[in-house]
Amino acid sequence: MNWLYYLLEANLYLCVFYACYCLFLNKETHYTLNRAYLLLSCVVSFIIPVVQIGWLKPGHQPAQTFIVKGVPQLQTQAETTTAANRLTTNDVLIYAYIIGVVVLAALLIIKFYQLLRLTKLSKTRISDKYKLVNIEGTNTAFSFFNYLFIGTKTAANHIVIKHELVHIRQKHSADIVFLELIKIINWFNPFIYLLQISLKTIHEYIADEQTAAEESDAISYSSFLVSNAYGLSGSALSNSFFNYNLLKKRIIMLNQKRSGKLARLKYLAAVPISCGLLCASTLVFSKTYGFIDLLPKHQVNGMPTASAADTNKTATVTRTYNTSKGYKFEETGYLNNGKTDYRVMITEKNGEQKEYYKSKTSPEELAMLKNKYGYTFPDAQFFAKLPPPPPPVQASQKLNRQVPPPPPAPPKKGKKAKSVEVDLLPPPPPPANGENVAPPPPPPAAGENVPPPPPPADPFYELYRYIGRYTRYPAKARENHLTGRVILTFNINNGKISDVKLVRGVDESIDNEVLRVLNQFDGNLAVKSGFYSIPVYMGLQDANDHALPPTQPKIYQATAPNKPSTTLREVVVIGYGA
Repeated sequence: MNWLYYLLEANLYLCVFYACYCLFLNKETHYTLNRAYLLLSCVVSFIIPVVQIGWLKPGHQPAQTFIVKGVPQLQTQAETTTAANRLTTNDVLIYAYIIGVVVLAALLIIKFYQLLRLTKLSKTRISDKYKLVNIEGTNTAFSFFNYLFIGTKTAANHIVIKHELVHIRQKHSADIVFLELIKIINWFNPFIYLLQISLKTIHEYIADEQTAAEESDAISYSSFLVSNAYGLSGSALSNSFFNYNLLKKRIIMLNQKRSGKLARLKYLAAVPISCGLLCASTLVFSKTYGFIDLLPKHQVNGMPTASAADTNKTATVTRTYNTSKGYKFEETGYLNNGKTDYRVMITEKNGEQKEYYKSKTSPEELAMLKNKYGYTFPDAQFFAKLPPPPPPVQASQKLNRQVPPPPPAPPKKGKKAKSVEVDLLPPPPPPANGENVAPPPPPPAAGENVPPPPPPADPFYELYRYIGRYTRYPAKARENHLTGRVILTFNINNGKISDVKLVRGVDESIDNEVLRVLNQFDGNLAVKSGFYSIPVYMGLQDANDHALPPTQPKIYQATAPNKPSTTLREVVVIGYGA
């Protein structure tokens, strides 16, 4: 939708330029400058949105990272299918815009065809400067580029021809065609139609002024306009001599006192207006199409500078899902002064909501949440400050890497391995005289309860930690408040990750960053070989430390193998929006 935002921003600037024209320049008799102002305002309005002043932008906030317990793959696929099949408001806007463009483009083609057909059916007389087309039995006069169309019943042909030759010499038809193309692109903007009328009016002012200068005086030419006010108008693409709606304005401007030279200073107001709109484009609008940076912000080692106080902000992550037992819950992760806590709001079947905090929940309540609702608080790991990403491993370094020697072979059956006693530490010194030495603890009795061993460590912990530590929130995505979930699949063979593919993406910059980090992971995972999938959620906080809503994700065709893959925990990277 970036192109639609670009169109809306450009049309907003076009409205500002045209409003300034109506307020300050509409009554001036510097018609050539008015013509140049209207044409350049159309061009500048489409240039300003792609230009920005990086020096005005606030500094980027460093990203903060959580590792949060993941969501089953079944929920992710259901969410993807719903997003792909649902007709959104953005889709309706796109279809409506395309229909408008197609309709106006078809009308423009019809107008061109009618003019071309008129030149073929009528008698044409070729001159050195123009081609005269006589239209039998009509009272009309208009021009289009080098073609001058005039009816056989038109009175005072020589005055009309002089008037139309001014349009031909100054290429007024090129202005009309240019405005027609702009109107097709911006058909939804009512100001573009008013601007087109104003430009055609200026064309008539210019032609009247030069024609009256060649005749006796302006009063005689005004009388001629009044006596020939009821001729037929030409094509909408042409400059028509007979235009009853503009007759009063043409006579007034023809006899109006000429504007002085100081009035030309009004046109310099376009410079501060353009500068103000450029600053507004940089500060107000968040976009990805700001390709030209006039004054980029100073950067150190390719990264924007940020103060040390930026790393002490709080952060929150909010997610809403359904448990395995069908209960809707809203889960919020908090980070405050380096401490992480979670709050869950569970909705009962009757609509009642109950709130629980992880730090305040007793073991009995944890068991109740798991058994009754099917909910378990997520595990979390917080990294306060991210170090720079490691350099990519070169192919030559991978080949020259030292491989550890294989472990010794186990002893053969039937033979008892020789035991070798090695004194690793010297024997303890004898106790001093009179010193009481505590006896070693007795072994546990046969019926005594022995505490269970600690649970085994997560074999994917190093992978989670690596992604959380080295994933950088792209500056482009942060400026445009792009958030969402990226889902990747990969193969693990002998503990090594390979064949990393993207199943679901959010934005090209975010997708490439997550792919880069996962492809550079060179650790050895002690898990069985097979295909796995891992979700990585990229989120942002606003100035009030509230999570920004996720953007509409891109849906890619699934590249995972046919057999179902194992879904790992979700890594959530949280940063502060620009």
